This record gives sequence, C-alpha cells and structure tokens, in this order.
Amino acid sequence: MLRKIVFTATLLAGTALAGLTPASAAAAPAVPKGFLLHDREVAKDQATKDEPADAENVWRASAKAGERFVVDPCANSTVAAAKRKDPKIGQAGRAAARTIYFTAGQEVETAEQVILYRSEQAAQSALHQFQAGVQKCRQSEGWKNGSFNRSLARVALGDGAWKSSARDYQDGKPVAGDDVVIVRRANAVIVYLASGASQPAAKSYTRQLAHARQLLAKVCQIAACAS
Repeated sequence: MLRKIVFTATLLAGTALAGLTPASAAAAPAVPKGFLLHDREVAKDQATKDEPADAENVWRASAKAGERFVVDPCANSTVAAAKRKDPKIGQAGRAAARTIYFTAGQEVETAEQVILYRSEQAAQSALHQFQAGVQKCRQSEGWKNGSFNRSLARVALGDGAWKSSARDYQDGKPVAGDDVVIVRRANAVIVYLASGASQPAAKSYTRQLAHARQLLAKVCQIAACAS
C-alpha cells in the first residue's frame, strides 16, 4: 500500500513539474490539417502558386476557431466576404474549426467547414441560431426588380441535418446563389456549400450530400461521439 502511495505521489509531482495536470494533459480539440476533403486541393494549389495560372481562382484554408459560419441565413453566401451580414452565427462555445474556400475573383464558389464545439448543446445552439436567422430572412421585401429568398429543409443525416438554398433574383430570374448541406454529429458541425445560379432542384445538393456523408464516416475521430 505504501509503495502505491509513493508511486502516485511521484507521478503527480512529475506532472506538476511539466506544468500540466492530469486533466489538462489531454489533447485540446482540433480539426487537423489534411482532415477535410478539400485539403488536397489546397495543397495542390499551394504547390503550384508560382506558376502563371489564373491567380483569380484560389483554394485557401483557415484554422481560425472564430472563422465565419460559411452560410449566411440572410444572404447568398457566395458573395464577397466583406458583404456578409451576420458574422456571429455559431460563434459561441467553439473549440476549434477548419474552413476551406475556393474563390473565383471576389466570390466564394465552394466552401467546406468543420466546427468543433465544447459541447453537443453548443453545436445544437449554433444550428438553432441559423434556423432562426432563416425564419427571419426567409424572403426579403425585395428591391426594384429584385428579391432574395433562402429555403431550409430537413435531411436524414447524422444527428440532424438541413439543406438550404439562397437565391438573388433580378427581374424574376435567379442571378446568384448557393446550395448548402449542414450536418451535426455530436459536438461537430459540418458544412458544404457550392454556388448556384439556376433554380434550386434536388440535384443541386448531390455533391454536397456526397461530401457530407464522406466526412460523417470519419468525423467521430475528432468529435466527442457517444457511439
């Protein structure tokens, strides 16, 4: 018994000397580089950045935990970031995030985002904020010869998922927009966005749904999934 007490005291002392406690020794939540499906495009783009390719078309990644939620409930998210209206959606309770964008000129054509929250409740709250934003801005009052609309519908994926389309209309015709799939699994939120210029249809979400399923298959490697 004495030997066990001495061993435990020695272990705790060693931990203290290292500046850690047993609780803080665990790795902090993180979305590692290379985890997202589009990380390979980012790597390829960086490897060829010195070539005389079209500098307007760029893949870039952000590891900022506070990166904007890539879908704006009140705007088409493929517009320039400077025009985004609501940067606060889904910010509270974040632990880590990784976001990848493909931009053509000043507009986002494709986005992939994984956000880890400190709890499942925080992840749920983030999506409730988004839903509330959509309800508030579902259809704008419109402007001269134009209007905006964002839809939201449930999808059977993960612990809760939605598909959403936004469109700007000019003279009754869609001129710009996005098609998005948002999925929650435990404390993780996954987002796939692609630009869309025509009327939303079932096939508008084909690629985003496929990518969401791919990432769902491995997201529990970094998320706090119960099973």
